[in-house]
Amino acid sequence: MSPTPPRWSGLPLPAVPRWLVLAAALTAITLLGIFSRPAPDAPHGAEPSPIGSDAAGYDWSAPQGHRPDPGTLSIGVTHTRYSIDHWGSPPAIASAKAILTTTASYQNQHIFGWGTENPEPSPGRFDWSSLDRRMELIRSTGGTPVITLCCAPDWMKGGRPGQTDWNRLHAAPRPQHYADFAALAAAVARRYPDVRHYQVWNEMKGFWDKARNRWDHESYTNLYNVVYDALKAVDPAIAVGGPYVVIDIWASRKTASHPSELAGACGVADQRGLDALDYWLRHKHGADFVAVDAGLSTRDQGRITATTTSSALFGALTRWLRQRTSLPIWWSEFHVGRADAAGQRKLTARAVAALLHMADQGATTALIWEPQGDTGKEYGPALWSSTNRHDEGRPLPYAEAVARLQQVLADRAGPDPVSWPVPELGLIRGRQGVLLVHTEDAPIDLEMQGRPLRLGPYEVRYVPLRTDTPVEFTFPVDPGPSTPAVPTAQCLRLTEATAQLSETR
Repeated sequence: MSPTPPRWSGLPLPAVPRWLVLAAALTAITLLGIFSRPAPDAPHGAEPSPIGSDAAGYDWSAPQGHRPDPGTLSIGVTHTRYSIDHWGSPPAIASAKAILTTTASYQNQHIFGWGTENPEPSPGRFDWSSLDRRMELIRSTGGTPVITLCCAPDWMKGGRPGQTDWNRLHAAPRPQHYADFAALAAAVARRYPDVRHYQVWNEMKGFWDKARNRWDHESYTNLYNVVYDALKAVDPAIAVGGPYVVIDIWASRKTASHPSELAGACGVADQRGLDALDYWLRHKHGADFVAVDAGLSTRDQGRITATTTSSALFGALTRWLRQRTSLPIWWSEFHVGRADAAGQRKLTARAVAALLHMADQGATTALIWEPQGDTGKEYGPALWSSTNRHDEGRPLPYAEAVARLQQVLADRAGPDPVSWPVPELGLIRGRQGVLLVHTEDAPIDLEMQGRPLRLGPYEVRYVPLRTDTPVEFTFPVDPGPSTPAVPTAQCLRLTEATAQLSETR
């Protein structure tokens, strides 16, 4: 039996043989239920049959709920303007609910905007109807609810009481109304006592300081602290997080207006987002998690690099964040691009690779933005199609990949289940099966438990494990002495300056 594969550090490796064998011994296991259909053993003396895709597809008829697991990555969703709403078609709603139950551990909803109306149109006059409907959706699908405290009623930002100007949705409350917004947050917490996780604001909207060309992180932190204190006064057990800041990436240091030292193959991080995060970490009254947001579109040249490298950005930023704070790390949003139906396969591979990098580097939560797709135009990787018609609410390619990933995360094999045998192939090992993601546009061949396996371009595949054979993967590769086995460390390189702890309390 071959030894357990080493956990590569991401440093350049010495030259390796053309056949690289990675093995891990697992105890005998029984493959169960609809998730795991073990392949039949080959007859004695016969040539091993290739491992194929599951022709039957994923069985959505018995949704499997997932609870957040503090020991690994928990995947959730953020409902946006259109989701599984009551005006949809009942058959489509039922189908989409089954998908949502199986794919999402957390379900996040904003209090104003992204599917909800103004919760307090005038001081002391509340309208909870739209938020109540979204909370009922979350409860009916077994989700662990999260509320994002954004945005503010108009009268808190200079508008007239009783009116809602949707063009000013993203404006921040004025400082004299921070206490009013905190009181609204406390009212939300009292109305929904089952909600135990709150994000304060969204992407620091309205807190950009044009004069200084940077985030007004001081004002945001003041708002955060008032809201934090108000929520903890309702219930000290409520988990509160921020700053939900966007970490922008530039393709080139030459074109970056505020380049940081956090740079590498994935580009250059913008210093202004890092400064906002560091200021909040030093001056917050307290926090139960740190919330961040990033995407693969660079500010100067669009898409960063090939999917193989670009998806590593989320692992690299997670790695950097773990050097700055001991708080759990939440990816409130992670954007990998938009495409029409023909491009969803590539986006799905890119998103799954990003999730594997997050899990590998110790992120706690990743929320999928806009889980309902609009198949009539370009959209980000989504889980189900529109629920407007009876024949919709169908699972999109990303749905099965996330469901399988949730399955493996809940039954992971050992403390370090993620590995990247070669940069273009990631895998996460469970005790009953393995999920593989291939991030290149040409097929890749390997052997798994002695049987040939070919993954197509940008393919994500779940493979049940045989019970009678050690888990062994063989790859015909020759990476050479300068190719990193794990691209995360090369994506954004940590230096002594970038790896200093930011928290002071």
